[in-house]
Amino acid sequence: MSVRVRELFQRHELAIVALLCLAFLVIGLWSYQLIDPWETHYGEVARRILQDHDWIHLRWQDEIFRSKPALTPWLIAAGMGAFGVATNGGTSGELVGSDLVELAVRLPFALFGALGLVMTWWMLARLVNRRVAWLAVAITATSPLYCMVARQAITDIPLVAALMGAVACFAMAVHAGDEPLRPIFRRGRLRIDAHGVFFAVLGAFTLWQAVYDAIYFHASPKLAPGLRVWQPGLLLAGGMVLLLAGLAAWSSLSRRPHTRGRVWMYWFYLFVGVSVLGKGPPGIGLAGAICLFYLILTGRWRLLARVEIPRGVLITALVAVPWHLAMFFKDGRAWVKEYFFIHMLDRVSQPEFGNSGNFDYYASVLGSGMWPWVALLPAALAAVIAGRRSGRPGQAQVRLLVGIWAVVGTALFAFSSTKYHHYILPVVPALAILVAFWLDDVLEGRGGRVLLAGLVGAALAALAAWDLVGEPEKLIELFIYRYDRPWPGGDPWNVDVSGPIIAAGLAAAAALVVFALPWRRARAAGLVGLLATGLGFSCWAANDYMIAAAPHWGQRELHRTYYRLRAIHGVEIEYWSLRDLADRWGGGDDADLEVDSLLPDGFRRGLPMTVRVIVPGAGVPGDEVALRGQVSSVGDDRFSIAVPRAERARLAALVARGRKQARGRARPPWMQVDADRLIAWQLNWRGENFWSSGEIYGETDDTRTVFARTAIDNKPFLAYLKEPRRQGQTFFLITEAGRVTSLKGLLPTKRARDTLETIDRSCNKFTLVRFVL
Repeated sequence: MSVRVRELFQRHELAIVALLCLAFLVIGLWSYQLIDPWETHYGEVARRILQDHDWIHLRWQDEIFRSKPALTPWLIAAGMGAFGVATNGGTSGELVGSDLVELAVRLPFALFGALGLVMTWWMLARLVNRRVAWLAVAITATSPLYCMVARQAITDIPLVAALMGAVACFAMAVHAGDEPLRPIFRRGRLRIDAHGVFFAVLGAFTLWQAVYDAIYFHASPKLAPGLRVWQPGLLLAGGMVLLLAGLAAWSSLSRRPHTRGRVWMYWFYLFVGVSVLGKGPPGIGLAGAICLFYLILTGRWRLLARVEIPRGVLITALVAVPWHLAMFFKDGRAWVKEYFFIHMLDRVSQPEFGNSGNFDYYASVLGSGMWPWVALLPAALAAVIAGRRSGRPGQAQVRLLVGIWAVVGTALFAFSSTKYHHYILPVVPALAILVAFWLDDVLEGRGGRVLLAGLVGAALAALAAWDLVGEPEKLIELFIYRYDRPWPGGDPWNVDVSGPIIAAGLAAAAALVVFALPWRRARAAGLVGLLATGLGFSCWAANDYMIAAAPHWGQRELHRTYYRLRAIHGVEIEYWSLRDLADRWGGGDDADLEVDSLLPDGFRRGLPMTVRVIVPGAGVPGDEVALRGQVSSVGDDRFSIAVPRAERARLAALVARGRKQARGRARPPWMQVDADRLIAWQLNWRGENFWSSGEIYGETDDTRTVFARTAIDNKPFLAYLKEPRRQGQTFFLITEAGRVTSLKGLLPTKRARDTLETIDRSCNKFTLVRFVL
């Protein structure tokens, strides 16, 4: 590499790191379906955000979503909005028909994953050396637990990426924070520095929330029962603006000169606030404990004057508190009880769903979650315990900080009663950095007992790979919460992924044996081989493996089959006032009714359709008028219904009454395609709500076809099927695969039992059946 190319590379190295991380995490996001749960659960909350136009009071079905903070649904809703997916909640069948859903849902999380890697590289390149920085990023990114979770739309990666950013900013502040600020941009009297950039970012986020809260509570003033707050929107918005202005003035007018360290600490607290919005208060505890133990072990208590605690607490509060307070205003004590006590404190004190374990619970998780780098973890941890010093004096303190991160994080999650595999993810970047430090020592000739470490590592890598051959589900179990679901290994699925795992195991073992040889070039070659193996295995795990496994942990294909085979009978439209009905049907507009929907096989012009116009409380029998028409045109995911003028005339009386009403607050009518109903029976997996765009939980009793596992007596299910108006109707039903055998004897009519047939069993966990009552 010529000197000019090397200089050009170094000048743009941070941008190159960012581009490589983005390419690694983004490419292939769209190639496998969403995992159920939790991607579809958070996806459904986000879809309801777009449907209800409500970014505060989060919902799922007819329930309030109280288990997690808002950032994850916000990110998914923003991604779907940016790609034009599920606008206003989505149309019938849109989510199974669109090729953009997976990319739109997952992209924000991949960006967070790349951000965490870039922040880690930036800190290590500045404080240690660029080789350690590159090694740390490569090891973190190619650890399956990190790269696979970073490609999942779940709460963990925003927390972990924010923690990585916070630790990087803290390290920079305490080790390189004395430099005065320099202008980033200067023209005339205009001078922009890092202090101004920070407050611009904080201000944009704060003002967006302030404006939204003010408008939201003005339009939706109803608060939680028993809660009385004067002008909650103005209270929230005014408080945020005043706090932001006070913080900016307090910081700008400080007598102490502005340094880079002060701004980096501001970013530290902002990242902590983001972690709270991502997964709640645990982010504060983890980041705070790491910094506290660092101060204790180094004895550098004078740093307390430099870590900007008073202003930092306000920055974190400004980022994290407004949504929590707004949610409390709307949902009250019920939200506090479920959010803080059931989903946070109770998980620490007692296991959820029986997911507990001993102190060594996460050792086996790291075996697959950090493969092949887990092979070098013993040597890296031994170097930390031995207190080995390397390179410049400041590097030892960075290594100590990272070691504290690893130990404190492991201890916090190990002592928690509830244990899930993905809970250990916040520790993975710290362990990866420690491995990078050890490798750097070895390459510089400072590492001890490399032969032993390499040979033991080769054995560990081979054993962990062999374990994965026998239990390939361990990779997908890194980010789901039920570990009793079988791998699709039997007839008729027979998904075999053993070949790539065996090849990777042999390659990793060979590379580690070469690395153990006492020659500099051999060790460099062994490390290159191990990096190539890690990269290849992680790419395979995040793409090919997921393409093979995802159909058996998701429902998209079964829902796609339903939408392809169902028969469409018309549409149902519910108006919230006669005025709205009159505006649509009483203006002499003979235009055909346009319906957005994924169209089934054989759908064509001329098919008879029924338009059910529903206005609750209008005095019409059954609150509805059924208008007959026919399909007048068919397009891509859209069709039109022509309703003759004679049929429209049946609404004349309602239209006349509606014209006398004043126009109220606009609320779009609810409309749903009237088709062969899809029933979700004995399910609680969440995907059934997302993939159907909520059609199984509509506004009318007829469209509410979710009969969850909680109703074990099946009384609601049977009551629904026994209604006389359902006789002769065709139904599709999706349920867990093992429950189909008990369904036949439960159906209430002989015709239903005789016509029951399996339509799609391509998934080993869910089955789609069809019957006619």
